Amino acid sequence: MYQVQRTGRFKGSMTSNIALAVEASKLYEEITGAPLAAWIASAGMPTGTLGWSSLFETLDELATRNGLILASAKWSKLEDKGAINATEWGVDQIAQVIVWPATTGPTAPVGSQVLQSLVRANQGADPMEMLQWATKMAEVAGRVSGASSGLSQFGFGPDWGAYSFTSLFTDSAALDAGMAKNMASAEYLGVFMEGRKYVDMSSMRRVMFAKLA
Repeated sequence: MYQVQRTGRFKGSMTSNIALAVEASKLYEEITGAPLAAWIASAGMPTGTLGWSSLFETLDELATRNGLILASAKWSKLEDKGAINATEWGVDQIAQVIVWPATTGPTAPVGSQVLQSLVRANQGADPMEMLQWATKMAEVAGRVSGASSGLSQFGFGPDWGAYSFTSLFTDSAALDAGMAKNMASAEYLGVFMEGRKYVDMSSMRRVMFAKLA
């Protein structure tokens, strides 16, 4: 299983841009039959950043969907509409899912909050030991915090090889409670600190998104 994600930064009215993000989500599903989650960045990325994500089984499935999108006159009009306020696009990313979350982005309710933490292995880390630690970290983070926890590895672009930990909460109150549980858990902190053996600490990044559609 794979996840594809795209981010873009938009100028002008945030209300209008959010409406565009939701419209794109609905139109994508209309054309391809597959759900596309729409997100707004609330921390860790420039103001005005919106994002979209979807899941697929194979790269061939993604290529088929892309073909449907490219052939759609409705999508072409929406792209022209979006280009008016778009100022910058992030690098499109395809990640291979390692730990499947209980609730995925496309099926999560609107208003859900997701933390995405990115890390790279350090030069001296054994790849299999890094993978074992990352898998354990995702499991413990989800169990302690109550989040729908996932782990994937980026396959392309400048973040190729980076691990992506995701913690999805149903709302901001659940996010607050989950983060407090992590910080109060000796088990969570112990596994987190164990990661110093494997992780390039300078590579650590975290962003937060809220689900729009």
